Amino acid sequence: MSLDRRNFIFTAVASAAAAAAPSLAMAQQDYPARPVRVVVGFPAGGGTDVFARVVAQGLALVLGQPFVIDNKAGAGGIVASQGMQQAAADGYTLLLGSTSTQVIAPLLYSRRPYSTADFTPVAHLASVGIVLVAHPGAPFNSVAEMVAYAKARPGQLNYASGGNGVTNHLAMELLKARTGSFLVHIPYRGSAPALTDVMAGQVPVMFDSIASSGPQVRAGKVKALGIAGLTRIDVLPGVPTISESGAGIGLKDFDTPGWVAMYGPKGLPPAVVARLQAAVAQVLATPDVSQRFNAAGATPRYMDAATLNNYEQAETRKWAEAITYSGAKLD
Repeated sequence: MSLDRRNFIFTAVASAAAAAAPSLAMAQQDYPARPVRVVVGFPAGGGTDVFARVVAQGLALVLGQPFVIDNKAGAGGIVASQGMQQAAADGYTLLLGSTSTQVIAPLLYSRRPYSTADFTPVAHLASVGIVLVAHPGAPFNSVAEMVAYAKARPGQLNYASGGNGVTNHLAMELLKARTGSFLVHIPYRGSAPALTDVMAGQVPVMFDSIASSGPQVRAGKVKALGIAGLTRIDVLPGVPTISESGAGIGLKDFDTPGWVAMYGPKGLPPAVVARLQAAVAQVLATPDVSQRFNAAGATPRYMDAATLNNYEQAETRKWAEAITYSGAKLD
């Protein structure tokens, strides 16, 4: 090929790239110009799905385009998260991830299905409260009393969970690790049957979401020993946090809420991230969204992408401690 011919091709390619750059910048500035798909790794009607729909409705109003929920349940949310690795990084496919999908699930496999580097953090949306509950007849009324009871009877106190490796299993394992107590794990196929047996007195204690156990606490079917977060929850007035009531037994700063956050595929343009962040912050600040989240046992909690990234790293360290202590694995 002649030198003139090579120069002509180089000039043509450079000109095309220069022409495309303003188009790409303009497309990002005009984002969103069409409906946005929000992938949720759990069935419709579940907790994560509820939060996704509330936020999607708000984003549609703020940004002027539909945000359509796409439920892709499977493998505890892993299928949806893995699918993001094939999605275009243009802002038109987003993921509503959670503690279990973004932090816990990768730690439970020897060969990790994905890592934090495979996603672009967008914004943290909410903390989802969990609470330590016990059968009304259990011989303890606080987390400190439960730990003392368990230490006096190592291996004799059972606890229920929704299954190996789920948040309410690992929260108790973290409590055991930090207090040096020994409770026996009784895993169920889901938190609902586990709570049913706690109410029936078949198993004395478990961690559970406030959304499902809160009504049972108010009905007197279980008693609440402590909130697994750093702040008390309005829907359970008078119930202390485990951090405050267990400060003297190694549980100061015990903070194991679930959470939900928005992610994009790896390489999501900063302009799109910034636009989504601003819209999410506006949505979470509305009283209606706050009320709907509170009704589901959650608290709106906005974090920008950088803060979410740091928070996720801290969460990974915390849950890795629980997983190492419990020996939980899914392969």
